[in-house]
Amino acid sequence: MCGNTLCDLPRSSSVTRKFLTYPIGLQAWDELFVRVGRNDKLIWNDNWSVADGTASFFMFPADKRVPSRWSPQGTFFVTAADRNMVIIWGSDFGQLFRFCHYQVEEFDISPGEKYLVTYSKPKPSDPNGLWLKIFDVRTGTAIVGLNNVDVADSTQWPLIRWAGGKDDKFFVILSKNKTVAVYETKKFNPLGNAPLLLDDVIDISWSPTQAVLAILLKASGKQPFKVVLLQFPNNVKLAEKDLTAILGDCKMHWQSNGEYLAVNTYGGFEFFRIKEEGIPTDSLKVDKKTLAFAWEPSGHRFAVIYGDEPTLSVSFYSMKKTPGKVTELTILSNRQADAPFWSPKGNLIVLAGLKEGLKEGNLEFFDVDQLAQISPVANVVANQVAWNQSGKYFDSDCHSEPDDPRESFTIWSSDGKRLFVHQCQFPIIQLDWRPYRGIIDDDMLKKQ
Repeated sequence: MCGNTLCDLPRSSSVTRKFLTYPIGLQAWDELFVRVGRNDKLIWNDNWSVADGTASFFMFPADKRVPSRWSPQGTFFVTAADRNMVIIWGSDFGQLFRFCHYQVEEFDISPGEKYLVTYSKPKPSDPNGLWLKIFDVRTGTAIVGLNNVDVADSTQWPLIRWAGGKDDKFFVILSKNKTVAVYETKKFNPLGNAPLLLDDVIDISWSPTQAVLAILLKASGKQPFKVVLLQFPNNVKLAEKDLTAILGDCKMHWQSNGEYLAVNTYGGFEFFRIKEEGIPTDSLKVDKKTLAFAWEPSGHRFAVIYGDEPTLSVSFYSMKKTPGKVTELTILSNRQADAPFWSPKGNLIVLAGLKEGLKEGNLEFFDVDQLAQISPVANVVANQVAWNQSGKYFDSDCHSEPDDPRESFTIWSSDGKRLFVHQCQFPIIQLDWRPYRGIIDDDMLKKQ
């Protein structure tokens, strides 16, 4: 029987019987997913080399309307196919499971890889249609479905926001009337059997490591904008902070370990020190327009890019250098960069110019420990850039010449040396290195 939001579903009849036991290509450490034109490829190489110029690859059938992606831990690869199906691929590039969803348009995997969420746009002519489903990844069972369109119109994908950590115990949905409903996954019932009574919720964001939910509330009357931190399952208020004003596209930025939370405000940022007693807060003023913000993975530093294009500045800050204060480490002025990309290992960062409004597309490799430039790479006009999980390699796609439809992607070393160039016959749509959190440990990385 369908409830207000979720309803039970029968077991899927389209699931293959092979149990997921091994991650895809465990011996291929550096697997790169590339979507080129109408083709999905996984590319790997034991020795990325410009001299070699070749790489092994496997081509996937996929629905080109829907992005393909790795699962969060890198255990498997996921594609949509034939407009009505999502496929999970496993070891030896075999299909492990197929999940049916009519005219599927998006999908998402929970952080602990226990659940698959599929989505198709609700149709007014079919109010009872199940437009969002949740499947058990290990068994292929279709657990619950959503057929109530009372979900916020402006909310961004994913519609279901999973709590941090790998246990996949809780998720939250933001409704049209700006209420927040938190669910548990033991029986897929609302916690407390009712939505949270919070007025005018603008956005919600879970800590990446625990069931702590940050909620941004709209100003109302004499009540200013506010951030509230709640801990579940007991709905305990950990902290709240009034904000003088926020930006139109206000964002909340969690540090990867959940130690800090940064919130955009008009003219700067508000910071929450989540792991410290009493959750103290700090403020940082930024007098110019902010274009980008990025935490150092598992670290205490962050980068802010600000200014007026095409000439921008990059500042680096620390949350620990001076106890209880946000400390500026250095400023890089007159940069052609609008996007910062930290190495997964921290310390190193690539400053990239991705927008067309910049005079040149540059990649600058910078060592934040030494506060020194490693290697500038001029005139690299890229759409997408990404680090691999080991922090050894960095890749970028490159625009072709105006009269040449081909594009290429380049793999760089962490110190900015060009290692490998792959020419593509069609535009590059996606580039994504395989994650291996929880699959490959530090000892295995040392053997590379």
